[in-house]
Amino acid sequence: MSSIAFSGRHSPAQQAYVIEVGETQAGLVNRREDERFFTFIAADASFRALDGHRFATPGAAEYAARLLARPRPAAAFRLAS
Repeated sequence: MSSIAFSGRHSPAQQAYVIEVGETQAGLVNRREDERFFTFIAADASFRALDGHRFATPGAAEYAARLLARPRPAAAFRLAS
């Protein structure tokens, strides 16, 4: 996770963090100075399910992205005989 700080003379300061999962840039989270939560913006289609979700910390967003990227075990099928 890397940090990008934004500030401007006429706009409130912002905080933004890039969220990476392995070699993939999943997206970024940002918040303005007057906001309490970080909003996720998906950069990769695999993480669109998180797009727009709000997180208390950038670490929480990274954790959610890692969970989403985890391989899911194949469902066990039982064939009828």
